[in-house]
Amino acid sequence: MAPKRSGFHLCHAFLSQGYRSQIGAVVAVTILLSGCTRGHLAYVTPQGEHKTGCATEYSWAPAVDKHAVDYVLAYCAKGAVAQGHQIQDQRLLQLDLTIPPAPPGQRWSHQLAAAQHKAGKITDQQYGYIVAYLDLGLDKPQAKSQEP
Repeated sequence: MAPKRSGFHLCHAFLSQGYRSQIGAVVAVTILLSGCTRGHLAYVTPQGEHKTGCATEYSWAPAVDKHAVDYVLAYCAKGAVAQGHQIQDQRLLQLDLTIPPAPPGQRWSHQLAAAQHKAGKITDQQYGYIVAYLDLGLDKPQAKSQEP
């Protein structure tokens, strides 16, 4: 899968191509940033410190990106709670992070998930969850819990 490029990098590339007028720059930044879904996990340590962690960003398909961001944050939130932290967005703890089974005889990959999504065999949410699951490396047997 090709690396995802953040809105900043895309804006920089756009502006470095000679599109330097102020109006063009504002339009470019607005368009590029509107297609980017970001999130981070806000939590409180057992000592009462307010912290953030697990910053994540997806920027390829807004209908799917929000689900990938939710998956990453919910995964981190569950790990943070296991370490004794309090999560500010309790909604994350209610998300079911179950990944649908891959078609018989196959393992999930970015390409397989994209094909299944395009064919209408998995929903936007399932596709986003599978992408985040793969990006976190949770398909590997040695996957470890992420710290917030």
